[in-house]
Amino acid sequence: MFLLPIAGQCVRLRGLLTLNARPLQTAPAIAAIHDSTMEAPRHAIRHGSWGLKQFAPKLLAPALLLAIAVGLPVATPAELTTEQKVAAQVWSVVDQGFVDRTFNNQDWMKLRESVVKKNYGSREEVYETISKDLLKPLGDQYTRFIDPVKYEALRNSIVGGKGQDISGIGVTLSIDKKAQRVKIVDVVEASPAEGAELERGSLITEVNKVRVDDGKTSPEEVAAMVRGPVGSTVTVKVIEPGSPDDEVEVDIQRSKFTVKPVTHGVKGKTGWIKVKQFDTQTAALVKSALEDNLKQGANCHIVDLRDNAGGFFRAGVETAGLFLEEGNPIVSVINKDGLQDAFKAEKDGVDVENPLFLVVNENTASASEIMTGALKDNERAKVVGTKTFGKGVVQV
Repeated sequence: MFLLPIAGQCVRLRGLLTLNARPLQTAPAIAAIHDSTMEAPRHAIRHGSWGLKQFAPKLLAPALLLAIAVGLPVATPAELTTEQKVAAQVWSVVDQGFVDRTFNNQDWMKLRESVVKKNYGSREEVYETISKDLLKPLGDQYTRFIDPVKYEALRNSIVGGKGQDISGIGVTLSIDKKAQRVKIVDVVEASPAEGAELERGSLITEVNKVRVDDGKTSPEEVAAMVRGPVGSTVTVKVIEPGSPDDEVEVDIQRSKFTVKPVTHGVKGKTGWIKVKQFDTQTAALVKSALEDNLKQGANCHIVDLRDNAGGFFRAGVETAGLFLEEGNPIVSVINKDGLQDAFKAEKDGVDVENPLFLVVNENTASASEIMTGALKDNERAKVVGTKTFGKGVVQV
């Protein structure tokens, strides 16, 4: 996932991900729309890591997101209102980056005319029109608009706010596909969330008076809204599992807590490795865990990727490489212009022979699925568990 902050709102763009020659639709991008009434830097830079040669990523937060600030020249007549300009600029950004050039068989120019010429009474109205009338017809759940409130929370979570120490409450979030809401899939031990008795499977409906149960808010956005300075309080409304739609409001004090992204051990001759997330340190941690298990006599490996929502794209690639021979394909990324970046194992992995099993579930997503697909397609691992999330959204 890319974050392209030009101003206070952004829209996710669709890309094309190919997993060992099998194409999957994915969303490698978030593109923000410039709004002249809001202050934001505009820099022209280059990006090549996904084969989109006109941009270059700037890493702002390890294992979280890539933030890129770009200037997109958009011709907007002087007679347009501020709201109409926002609609025109959203259309322009999507027009540049959307993979399906038929735009889901929509009359793309007619859609532009309808949203740009509309008379808006407020910013909220143009935001709703962009989501409903411009982006929804594209039929891609990952092409969507993020309003300024949610975007600011997301941006602050990446850059750390105004020099503040950012902390959280200790939950792992995903999307409940049936309810189309953000749900809690894991609660960290000894975290504020555990102290507040938040349960796995609970649906989050509101954070600090901002509704997040609209079917459009992503786990990343909710996580960004939940984070904040150490000692501050966040108010969260949830619907507990098994209950009707009755909401429970909980005040939780944010604090720092330790999350071990990788744990491991050996039972008999079987080594196990639990990977909770993929960040810039994950590959090195898995490598160390794998080497330690081998020293303890492990001749079979189980890697647990359940409830791992992914994270840093390259971490998934590099971790898969620990079990592959040099040159084995891992993943290919193709952009809308047909430019392809192919990722392969750069050298022989730590263990390319001993039996390997991957355990997955419905919350296994993104970088976790890249690792799983690569090891399965190379016939290096057997996959055990339930169908994975299938989100196809990666962070690079």
